[in-house]
Amino acid sequence: MAGKRRRKISAKRLNLRRLVVCACLLAAAALAVKTVHRFGDAETRETIERGTAFAIDALRECPATPDEMVFLLDAFAHELDFVRGTAVDAGDLDATGLTLGGVPESARRLDFLKNKGYVVGYDDARGNPAWVAYKVFPPPSFETGARPDFETDGRTRARVSPEDYAHSGFDRGHMAPNQAMGACYGAEGQRESFLMSNIVPQLHAVNAGVWKDLEQRILKRYTRLCGAVWVVCGPLYRDDARRTRKLNGKVSVPDAFFLVIADRDEERGNAVRALAFVIPHAADADGSAKEYLVPVREIERLSGLNFFPDLERAAQDALELPAAKTVW
Repeated sequence: MAGKRRRKISAKRLNLRRLVVCACLLAAAALAVKTVHRFGDAETRETIERGTAFAIDALRECPATPDEMVFLLDAFAHELDFVRGTAVDAGDLDATGLTLGGVPESARRLDFLKNKGYVVGYDDARGNPAWVAYKVFPPPSFETGARPDFETDGRTRARVSPEDYAHSGFDRGHMAPNQAMGACYGAEGQRESFLMSNIVPQLHAVNAGVWKDLEQRILKRYTRLCGAVWVVCGPLYRDDARRTRKLNGKVSVPDAFFLVIADRDEERGNAVRALAFVIPHAADADGSAKEYLVPVREIERLSGLNFFPDLERAAQDALELPAAKTVW
């Protein structure tokens, strides 16, 4: 967990014969695309880049695509500048903690809660975390156990209980995911993910849809590509607090959710890059994560938070102002 971790793409648990066949097909296609790209004019190259990114995304997200092909497409896409996205030199940035680039800053009063696998900026006035930050990595041999029971977090003043969600029509939505916390931090990490300070009201279509897909993508695919991956996520609300619905009079129902993913590449000069998503509560259950990409700076505007505060201002601007063109 701690210290430097080089990028390592693991083919463990993949079918070797199928992997070789997929690799040959992908290599032939890549050679053809690279040849046309090299000798084409600027307009042709841009068209090829857009088409390649579209084809990679379509194949990676298709349920019928074998795991071996997804593995290779992830690796291939990761080497393409227009897929990899903007990265900034973060210098000698601490990569040992649960946050990368510093703890998110907020003008609102928040209580800082530390757990084994994640940290929280808790908003007692809303009965929800304002943000949750966690780190995942190629998991050790921890097995995810049976789901623990949800627990009231005695460190909070709101004392939200699992019963506050009863018959509300909303799931108890994890911010730091149960599976990731169990896989990376063991039984204690999994149990702590069921503290109500890590939970927000989510409609089932979001909780079991695009939100779950992103969580699985981070744990099962990004750690294989990137080693350690850092995530900050949380709820978003409309400006008018008077219109915000509350469960049992104390748990505010979000209008949307944000998720910021970051990684650090030692082989490219300690470059940091980020993906940022705003997912509305009315998101399509079958929607693609790509359609919810936004600049990090947009989430800062909506949430009142400041991400990556330990970075130089110029590095923050370079990382946060552009939106990623596609999902890694």
